Amino acid sequence: MKKLLAMALAVVMAGAALTACGDSGSSSESTNASAADSQSTDAGNGGDDSSQAQGDPNLKAPVADGAIDITQGMTENMLTRSIHFEGDTTRLANKLKEAKDAGNDKTWNIVFLGDSITAGSSAAGTKYNFVGLFTDWWKENYNKKTIITNAGIGATNTYFGVHRTDRDVLSKEPDIIFIEFINDSGDMFYEATTESLVRKCLAYKSNPAVVLVEMSLEGGGNAHEQHVPVAEKYGVPVLSYHDAIYPEVEAGNINFKSSKGRPGDKDGLSPDGTHPNNCGHAMVAQMIENFIDKVAATADSAGEITPFDTSSESITGDIYKDARIVDTSTPDEYKAEMDGFADESTPWNFQNGWSASKAGSTITFEMEFRNLGMLYYKTVNGGTGSVEVSVDGGDPVVVSGDFPGGWGDYTADTELYTSDAAAKHTVTVKVLDGDKTNFEIHGWLVS
Repeated sequence: MKKLLAMALAVVMAGAALTACGDSGSSSESTNASAADSQSTDAGNGGDDSSQAQGDPNLKAPVADGAIDITQGMTENMLTRSIHFEGDTTRLANKLKEAKDAGNDKTWNIVFLGDSITAGSSAAGTKYNFVGLFTDWWKENYNKKTIITNAGIGATNTYFGVHRTDRDVLSKEPDIIFIEFINDSGDMFYEATTESLVRKCLAYKSNPAVVLVEMSLEGGGNAHEQHVPVAEKYGVPVLSYHDAIYPEVEAGNINFKSSKGRPGDKDGLSPDGTHPNNCGHAMVAQMIENFIDKVAATADSAGEITPFDTSSESITGDIYKDARIVDTSTPDEYKAEMDGFADESTPWNFQNGWSASKAGSTITFEMEFRNLGMLYYKTVNGGTGSVEVSVDGGDPVVVSGDFPGGWGDYTADTELYTSDAAAKHTVTVKVLDGDKTNFEIHGWLVS
């Protein structure tokens, strides 16, 4: 059965880091430094709602007896709690054993896929975000001949993530893949996108190890509900910053939000209730390093890697197994007729789209797909308007690029159409009349 959808799947941002947190006067290197408009949802929704007060017998390790100095990193009990699900570590153990083999001169590849937290938002810079900190640690302790790619893009989720996996992750021939998307919190739609993302990564020819990194919002919101069932299905390890820190926050031992909202603050872990500051990023890196070392200690007894069985049963139907991005860099994927649109788009991550500036402008695409979503620009400048999108002449869906009073411009995604089988379709986009007539399409999410 076919249906048109008007889902606003806006997202947040990503970061990376580890070492002692410290003061810095420099600003974050991420272009998107704040949470997306979708992040206004109740932070208490999604994830574990069970009590985690001091003495809770359900905790893997108890909270501290008093205040914790966050500049010293996670306590041992926090590190214990951070391993939410150990999973099947066979792939990771083999990769680590190979990485430490002095006689192996191959170039290693590790990719971090995520949102603004992975991208490094609210850290003082690359040297303070968790990917940057992990990179220094890895090269010192495991393998200097390693290329570590930070594929974090602010205001994104696993819906966009699964569509860019081929381009941004698998093209790097990864040995290890870390996945972090706090923006999935609160919406079970993302269980399906997460499952296809994980399956796509596990099935890649290099047999990469995959690890999920779960974050936390102020109030305890997290994406465990969306991600953990997938991880448990496929034996993928889950590391949880939420599980590590939030019992301490609830016990009054740590402030989640800092007082002055600066990267170098030492009285809290986040300047805005979403993104970690230097101290928070350092803790994220520390929990990843802790898990790496624990698995490495078992590497000699690990069995052989078994290639992923792509015919294995899927929880959600593996809806997005063929997910990819269609834009001007993939001309074989579409045909387009433009009246008022042009090949152009501006943001640094999205330079292969189409734009229009006059009401009534149209662009028509011929593409083959089962499911279709749009990547489009949302702006705060008051000049971006709305378009209506129709598939095969059906009822149009209105998509607005206006983001008045928002935290900043960003690329949003919306799923517009789903069906049971792939077929050729005609997609028409028309700029609506009004005083706001600019609109940018940054690409199509096709599967």
